[in-house]
Amino acid sequence: MMLRFLLWLALAAPAGAALTGPVDLLLVADDAALQPLVRQLTASESETCAAWTLWRGTLAGKSVVLARSEGDPLNAVAATTLALRRCPPRLVVVFGTARPHDPALHRGDVVVSERFVAFDGLVSPVAAPGEGSQPLHWTRLDHALMTSGEKEVYVESFPADGAAAALALGLPSAGGHPRKGVLGSAGQLNRESDRIAFLHAEWGTSSEDGDSAFVAGCAALLGRPVVGFRVIDGSPADAAAFALSFVEAWK
Repeated sequence: MMLRFLLWLALAAPAGAALTGPVDLLLVADDAALQPLVRQLTASESETCAAWTLWRGTLAGKSVVLARSEGDPLNAVAATTLALRRCPPRLVVVFGTARPHDPALHRGDVVVSERFVAFDGLVSPVAAPGEGSQPLHWTRLDHALMTSGEKEVYVESFPADGAAAALALGLPSAGGHPRKGVLGSAGQLNRESDRIAFLHAEWGTSSEDGDSAFVAGCAALLGRPVVGFRVIDGSPADAAAFALSFVEAWK
């Protein structure tokens, strides 16, 4: 219900003349990763609708709109939906930093989305009072998306745009290597090794962040291609630099 309320709020925000019309790219990230790109916009303008600010301008010769997700599922859903409806892009790009789930990843590696999963849906087995809780025995609960005709379809993951992902995989990275993987997201901060291993095995996640899968879900629901990348244990500046290199290379 909360997600539906935020979607309604974003769609109901008053339309203004400043930030409307199609763009090449929608870039979504938290504020720390977004601001280096905001500072490089030319012919820029901004507008705040309800609690969310959008920036529009030109970056590396492309028309872009920037939306701030704050690394949180609810903010990400609202901000992305608002931006998609106000300034429909040819491609959605969600980026930032992440914590690793795949033990083969190293600091500075860039996980480029093969697909996205929101790993917050879990079902526990029945247990009587006093029998305790065993979260490593919970099972996956996929998201039920509304589709045409008011039908619910359970979805395990959201696909990334193949051409955009291939482009990102070919870009240089200062601190590591771009690697194809599964961007996992939830409103969680997991620091227990066994739980991280459980999530990696159950969902196939390469990394963990708070927003990328929810941005991808919005893009899927509203029919827009999406790509994402996350710098493992990197800085917001690292993520912004990789995003800028993608914008420069994208056509």
